[in-house]
Amino acid sequence: MAGKCKYAYHTDEYHGYGCSITEGACMFLYPDSKKCAEEYGEGPDVEEVYGTDNEREQEDKE
Repeated sequence: MAGKCKYAYHTDEYHGYGCSITEGACMFLYPDSKKCAEEYGEGPDVEEVYGTDNEREQEDKE
């Protein structure tokens, strides 16, 4: 785990952090899974930020 995200890892490419979800550079200079969930809807904190899939589907219908 690198920074505040369990999907980030240290690398000598990009700006020092890669992402196992995007298979590229982490979108943030310092990995932050909650921020990633808020801005991109990805990462380990998606359910914490948006709730379960069923809750999201209900919100989309409204």
